[in-house]
Amino acid sequence: MLTPLQVLTGVYLAGVLLPCLVTLLTIAREQSLRFALLLLSKQAIAAVVFSLLLAWGGVLIIG
Repeated sequence: MLTPLQVLTGVYLAGVLLPCLVTLLTIAREQSLRFALLLLSKQAIAAVVFSLLLAWGGVLIIG
């Protein structure tokens, strides 16, 4: 069973990363795969870091 905070974190992460996959395919087709993967890695790192902050901040606030 997931807590509401875990669901929020998971939904946020999925909501940020899934549209990036569509964008990645478009950029790879129009630019290059290397450029697209570099962009994806930056976005994924930022999304994971913010998700961790969201989860840890929620734990600190909620307890």
